[in-house]
Amino acid sequence: MAGSDDQYDALGEVYERTKHIPTGLAERATLLTALPDLRGRSVLDVACGTGFYPREFRRLGADPVVGVDSAGEMVAYAREVERRAPLGIAYHRHDATALPVLGVFDVVTAVWLLGYAEDEAALDLMVGNLRANLAPGGTLAVLVPNPYADWDVLADYGRYGYEVVRSGPPGARQPVVVRVHGDPPFEFDSFYWPGGVIEGALARAGLRDVTRHATAVPEDGRGEAFWGPLRRSPSFAVFTARA
Repeated sequence: MAGSDDQYDALGEVYERTKHIPTGLAERATLLTALPDLRGRSVLDVACGTGFYPREFRRLGADPVVGVDSAGEMVAYAREVERRAPLGIAYHRHDATALPVLGVFDVVTAVWLLGYAEDEAALDLMVGNLRANLAPGGTLAVLVPNPYADWDVLADYGRYGYEVVRSGPPGARQPVVVRVHGDPPFEFDSFYWPGGVIEGALARAGLRDVTRHATAVPEDGRGEAFWGPLRRSPSFAVFTARA
């Protein structure tokens, strides 16, 4: 991505808004709670976007940290942030279906990646490539659209910063539109695999101890009256497995 600092800042502001609305805060809390202590551990984040999570992992003590994304614009933005405020994070451009072995990592993460696999063969390929970068005994953590979601709850998610609306009939995956509130509002397409598909792909890759983690929310004083529906039916689910 070539452009001015203003263009970089505009991209980050829009893309990373989803990390700071309530559902993004719960997403972050759940993922970080599911991970092992990152101090001194090597981490590969696949589908890293603008580098939000690689920066989080580095601040939590992970070293080294590598981010990968298929979008050149995202990798360029992440590199620009690294140039402005160096944390020692390396970024590379690769598609998850053709991800090479970049190293042997203690932790490999993939946030919102697996919903975009076109079919189960592509899903298996992605998971296999993630597994190939994982050290023996290492942890793979994936955050995916919640296969067990209550659609009535998701359609009334406005209090959490966005709504998730089914945009077509379910096939192998359920297509949805995610409508993000704010100024300006924006939307993007996503896909929900049915229950059992993600767990099956992790098991077929030879991973063990496949676990779905309970939804965590920030302790921000809003309590169960606010967070209860999200706890019951989050828009996301976090699974971990071990090599």
